[in-house]
Amino acid sequence: MTVTELIVRLTQAPPNAKVIVRGYENGYNDVFELRSLFVRQNPEAKWYDGEYEKSEATTGIEAIEIYGENKISE
Repeated sequence: MTVTELIVRLTQAPPNAKVIVRGYENGYNDVFELRSLFVRQNPEAKWYDGEYEKSEATTGIEAIEIYGENKISE
């Protein structure tokens, strides 16, 4: 995904949504998609965990995940 493509996608997202990425591990991947979800803070998160965890309820914090994927390691 290019910067232009990302800007277009983000302008279509709710303006107050939190932007999140997955945490931990090595290297970098291309951005594959943006995913809408609800999260909640995880007060028991360790340094290697993400600060947030997925919330099944829509009462959590509305978020947009910038999702990347390694397409060559299958």
